[in-house]
Amino acid sequence: MHVPTRGMKIVVLYCQHCVTYGKESPIAPREHDGVVVQTVMMPCSSKVQASEVLKLLAAGADGVEIVACSDESCRLLVGSRMAEKRLQYAQRLLNEVHVPKERLGFSWKSGVGPEELEAIGLRRASAVEASTVEAPGGGEKT
Repeated sequence: MHVPTRGMKIVVLYCQHCVTYGKESPIAPREHDGVVVQTVMMPCSSKVQASEVLKLLAAGADGVEIVACSDESCRLLVGSRMAEKRLQYAQRLLNEVHVPKERLGFSWKSGVGPEELEAIGLRRASAVEASTVEAPGGGEKT
């Protein structure tokens, strides 16, 4: 697995119902090869608003991943779909201001543990890094 740029911060917002019971994620951010992954449990992925995701980026997160229940296990029937649509809206807003949509991601999962949530965060970090384009003059442009 490619190791993303050191100093990157990724926030993983996940539905409390998609994790394996009895295995909560760590409250404190964890560093993996220089990438900080912060996992945050939500009561339901449908509670995540586009504005909240964008605020996380504005506050310094390099990427945000929403982890929602699969359709079959969503307790609100359409909660996961609502979260996906809100994330797509936030991606469109980013596109309008020329920010790579890869800074935001969405995963459908059931029965995940803390290690898998952190691995999802590291995959988002790799996607964010891959979306960085070399600018003229040797600088980076995102």
